Amino acid sequence: MTDLDKCSLYLLSRCEGIGPIKAAKLLAHFSSPSDLMHTSSKELHEKLIQLIPQIELFFRSDWREKRLAERDALQSSGIQMLYKGNTDYPPNLLHIADAPLVLYASGQSLSAKKKLLSVVGTRAMTAYGKKVIEQLLMGLDANQLIIVSGLAKGVDAYVQSLATEMGFEVASVVAHGLDTTYPRGHFSLRRKIEKHGCTFSEFFNGVKPLAGHFVARNRIIAGLSEATLIIESAQSGGSLTTADFAFGYQRSLIAVPGRVSDGYSLGCNRLIGELKAQLYTGPETLIEALQLKQPMRQKLPVSEIQFKNKSDKKLYEYLVKNGRAYPSQLLRQANMNKEEVYTSLFSLTLEGAIVHHNDNSYEIL
Repeated sequence: MTDLDKCSLYLLSRCEGIGPIKAAKLLAHFSSPSDLMHTSSKELHEKLIQLIPQIELFFRSDWREKRLAERDALQSSGIQMLYKGNTDYPPNLLHIADAPLVLYASGQSLSAKKKLLSVVGTRAMTAYGKKVIEQLLMGLDANQLIIVSGLAKGVDAYVQSLATEMGFEVASVVAHGLDTTYPRGHFSLRRKIEKHGCTFSEFFNGVKPLAGHFVARNRIIAGLSEATLIIESAQSGGSLTTADFAFGYQRSLIAVPGRVSDGYSLGCNRLIGELKAQLYTGPETLIEALQLKQPMRQKLPVSEIQFKNKSDKKLYEYLVKNGRAYPSQLLRQANMNKEEVYTSLFSLTLEGAIVHHNDNSYEIL
């Protein structure tokens, strides 16, 4: 892609009233984006303005100069610009009709050889949703997978934070310009993500997180990934719009089931009941859907296990002596309370000292 092609796509993306679909319709009349820059006055008035009236702004020299100066300042700040059709543009986005002409990115470039999984859910995450996320990431391989989400409160932030801690590359998609972070309290999380992952936006600096922008963001979350997992969603909300986009793009859509009495499982249960989403039964569901290899578990010598507290050591010693056990057994027999048991199970699994099986039992590696 030439510099003039990039310039044309950038300017077109900054024209108010011209979205990705209109832009694609317009560019279909040209052999390359740069050809639009050389359109004659006659062609402009006879063809293009009749097709898309807003395009007239594109040809104003004063407007172009101002937009290009803004682009130069943006690039000087370290923000990357990924142009549709260029080699660094996310390949999965190329297959959706409403892909943005330009995607802005801050952070690191994502690994090209890994699959992408979008994980979204309610802002009002429950203990059930938290446990699903923990078991999900423990059962997947950070060397094969990138986690995508929306940096929102609840499920999004928790899965992104934990995935980053566990060594996954993580991508955020936001509904505003990259010069701000919303919610503001997630600025430190965004910085942590961008050390090894990135933040994407289709919005130029200065654009605020307006309601309609979140719907636009959700289509990118769905479009970036081969599969989308919904963890807890009420009857309506942003997670379901992401699900609708994933379903419309013919990507794998998977939902975590819940009890019919749980308000934040109603949306997931409906997706499964309508046969839009596949039933999630554990990490194996994603491994199969994304055609991943089974993660390799490396046994740690006891001398290398870092016990964070007495509870971790006590639970580990119980499993050494008694073998494979379920949480209910540990609660009855290990002389530990519920918080100690579940905190230690999570800590030791994360450490690689024990393994969590699909039937919810645990044993030492």
